[in-house]
Amino acid sequence: MKSLPCLSQRQMSLALSLYIGLALNSANLIRNAMAGGGLEITSALLSAIALVGFCYLLISAFSLFGQTLYKTLASFTLLVSAAASYYMIFFNVVIGYGVIVSTLTLDTDLNGEALGHEFFLWWALTGIVPVVLLRCTPLSTSVYQRMRGIKHMPPEYLSPNYSSFKYYARRSIPILCCLLAVNLCIKTIVHLTENQARKNNQYTASIGGVIAHSYLPTNWIASLAIYAHQLSKEDKSNKELFDPSKHFTYQPPSTLNDLFVVFVIGETTRWDHMGLFGYERNTTPLLSQEPNLIALRGTSCDTATKLSLRCMFVRENGTADDDQRTLKERNVFAVMRKLGFTSELFGMQSEAWFYSSLDANSYEIREVIASEYAHSKRPIDDMLLVDQLEKSINKYSQGKHLVVLHTKGSHHLYSQRYTREFARFTPECMDIDDTCSREQLVNSFDNTVLYVDHMLKTVFDKLRDKNALVFYVPDHGESIDENSHFHATPKELAPPEQFRVPFLVWTSDKFIAQPQNQQLIANLKKREDHNFLPHHEQIFDSLLGCIGYSSPDGGIKTQNNWCSDNPTSMAFDNHPASLSQR
Repeated sequence: MKSLPCLSQRQMSLALSLYIGLALNSANLIRNAMAGGGLEITSALLSAIALVGFCYLLISAFSLFGQTLYKTLASFTLLVSAAASYYMIFFNVVIGYGVIVSTLTLDTDLNGEALGHEFFLWWALTGIVPVVLLRCTPLSTSVYQRMRGIKHMPPEYLSPNYSSFKYYARRSIPILCCLLAVNLCIKTIVHLTENQARKNNQYTASIGGVIAHSYLPTNWIASLAIYAHQLSKEDKSNKELFDPSKHFTYQPPSTLNDLFVVFVIGETTRWDHMGLFGYERNTTPLLSQEPNLIALRGTSCDTATKLSLRCMFVRENGTADDDQRTLKERNVFAVMRKLGFTSELFGMQSEAWFYSSLDANSYEIREVIASEYAHSKRPIDDMLLVDQLEKSINKYSQGKHLVVLHTKGSHHLYSQRYTREFARFTPECMDIDDTCSREQLVNSFDNTVLYVDHMLKTVFDKLRDKNALVFYVPDHGESIDENSHFHATPKELAPPEQFRVPFLVWTSDKFIAQPQNQQLIANLKKREDHNFLPHHEQIFDSLLGCIGYSSPDGGIKTQNNWCSDNPTSMAFDNHPASLSQR
């Protein structure tokens, strides 16, 4: 049998880069190019160049470790990319953190259900065959090996005029060209996409992140890196944090197995701009018609997203009273996982540090979700989370399942948070560089509340036939003034509007039809009737309490549980930040 021709590592790296970057990504590149007009075609072409360049840089880096590791690492990259391409091409799967977590699970039965004969045929043809060719192709040795005294060098390396400097100079030219090409292509795509988004007044996720999660091999490499990083952080941080599930007893209700719990984390939306609470504009026409909705004027624990996410889901005093809101305890979502709930999180933001703290079965950040819709014309907004919710409840159809949705809500630039049919209040503030009056800013902000109203109603619609409980609480409010919008003022100095957040609790008919749940919701309704003002630090106790959990040894503070029959906690709230809102 005639032996395969000898190739240099540079030639092999180029061949592998073209195969992985172009061939395995061809279906997605074509799909995204055909999704629209000139911008989509240009973006696909530039993405193809950037992918080949990235693959060349990656595979060239393998050569630093010698031929054996070069072929081993290149083979691993080929096999994983070929496996991922099957699901990307035939099932339009976005390879993100959740897929990596599911793939690396020790549950071999679940993994086996995703592997059929078609997959193994595809993997053999696109992965194993190229790996066999790679392993059988002889590669010329490098100058590094020559300097270590290895014989049988290519003729040019034996020339007396040849120097290691010339060798490395020649080797660096294609690497520098690839770096330049990748950088220029990504910057051009970002520039073109952001210009079109600004022209159409649409929000766009991080373009680099979307590209990274749309194509091979960057999607699985990025997700694997996130997974490894989170594992290393979790092992350390989880040991340091107080875990209520290990120190208290939580007794479940008898009707828990088919329950779906959805927690929608809002962003910047204020209760004093919601028609539900008497605002002069009817910004919540759909929520106002929900018979099973209880609405409370609430108070945030801080004025910035990162800080509020730390303190709003742990027990009272579960964070240190410092500027960083240093965590001392684990959050309620992690406790629910310990109590037997499955859970998933989908975020239109990228707070991966928080998402990983939930111990969820999987989570998807904004860029992963956006990449799923890269070939469509759908706007990147909170309604995409409703699709993810539907998939999640279908996936975990047996119940006892938690879904957390982290929205963009009413975050500035307001006009990018809703579609044009919700631009009811005009004139609007349409561009981040515009000089906008307070009227324009308020009009745009109120339109975001209309869109929150629409989004929440759609969430409820997905759960009406189920035993379901939905919480909606934003992280903080925002000050709006002439040509200015701001939050994150130090909590000691922040004005009242930066603390004003609505607390909404919705129940399905099936949930409220159960006798023990009727009493829980009746207790919550009493608080609504008494103008009770809840605050973030009560969410831990109230979420578990309203589900129906009890804790005989203090794991749930009765005075912080909105669904408890505790007269002392039904009085007008005396939380310091609440007092400043009256």
